[in-house]
Amino acid sequence: AICGDGGFQMTLQELQTVKDHDLPIRYALFNNGYLGMVRQWQELFYGDNYHSVDLGQPDFMTLAEAYGIKGLRATTRQEARDAIREAEAHAGPVLIDFRTARVENVWPMVPAGAALSETIEEPA
Repeated sequence: AICGDGGFQMTLQELQTVKDHDLPIRYALFNNGYLGMVRQWQELFYGDNYHSVDLGQPDFMTLAEAYGIKGLRATTRQEARDAIREAEAHAGPVLIDFRTARVENVWPMVPAGAALSETIEEPA
């Protein structure tokens, strides 16, 4: 499962189901401390008028462990490679907290309310 830290905080209770059924799911949590897509919209369409996008930083590794799930953290490329190898070798569920650049936009993107044909492929 791949998720950003903002979206994950909206659904983290699923960790209990994963643990209850000992599902061998690997979570790749891309953690930049923002509601990234909302921040990107505010940057591109609202003149950098940011509101309610800067998230608190729970310790996701400890949170996973509180559910009885292996938690790992990666802040460098080498740590990311090592964490992926460790997750692959682990029989049960794993959450890897990949710390990423604070401000990094995602492309392509579909603007809010737009059709798929209006996808923005890259920054202007």
